[in-house]
Amino acid sequence: MTRTWWAARPGTALVAVVTGGTLALVGCSPHGGSGASAAGGAAPSGTGAPAWPAAVPASGLAKGLALPMESYMEPYADTVVVQQAVDRLAAQCMKRYGYDYTAPVRGLTPPPSSDDSNMTRRYGITDQDLAARFGYFLGDSEQTPPPAQRLTSAETAVLTGRLAIARGAAKAPTKAGGKTIPEDGCVGEATRRIGPRIDASLASRLDYESLRRSQSDPRVLAAVDAWSRCMKAKGYTVDSPLNAAKLTPDTDHGQATRADITTALADIACKRSTGLVKTWFTVESALQRRQIEQNQLPLTQLKQQIASEVKAATTVLGRK
Repeated sequence: MTRTWWAARPGTALVAVVTGGTLALVGCSPHGGSGASAAGGAAPSGTGAPAWPAAVPASGLAKGLALPMESYMEPYADTVVVQQAVDRLAAQCMKRYGYDYTAPVRGLTPPPSSDDSNMTRRYGITDQDLAARFGYFLGDSEQTPPPAQRLTSAETAVLTGRLAIARGAAKAPTKAGGKTIPEDGCVGEATRRIGPRIDASLASRLDYESLRRSQSDPRVLAAVDAWSRCMKAKGYTVDSPLNAAKLTPDTDHGQATRADITTALADIACKRSTGLVKTWFTVESALQRRQIEQNQLPLTQLKQQIASEVKAATTVLGRK
């Protein structure tokens, strides 16, 4: 298991790459992707995947909380839909060259949150029931995917437009079997069919910036100080909820110890008694509303672009 207070997921801008022998869509942003709809909470039927994270926390101190910037972030459920659509189009493209291609199974390892805001852990852990089971760890939700299809050099060239599945690999010849290979291979063609390349970094950057700025707000400082004093009374010396996971070392190879769980429960109890989560959320929401006012046009354009992307993907998959 992974122990963390905050974990951004990979972005969802349509940049198709091949890593580790499997195809993946990654974003332009260092913090993750952005989007428009509010799906999430359940894996697609028949996948056997763990439940996808809900767009809005359904339990704990963050229950029902959604920051304003989240309306410009793509939920994980929609991210998988886009990936699946690209995979399907890439497989169809490969057939034109005489190859049967099976894309990796998507959604077997969902992230801890639906989008980059990660409300369940944005201000540190907030769910008492999860803390009682996993402490500061995320819990075991990963499934081992089936092995990726092994590709010949010719298949790799057609799929990716490269000589190898590796970052920086040299470009492949422009033709295969007398047919011209699309730019960046079948993956590149499939990606362009879904929509133009989207730079989703703005919403993620603003989301990160609001979190950073909120930490110096007097109301947040007062709430954090009250939480720290509460923790001190329980026997823990720590200056911020963002550092609380460091109180107990990982001595059990990724499994929560009794000490870890006890500390995590004390952490949440102090958050509850001091109202830290509500205070911090209120302050940051105000910051984000101002950010949205100052960046309304590009954020609206981003929202429309990704809504179009998701619509195109659902059409490819034959979904409404």
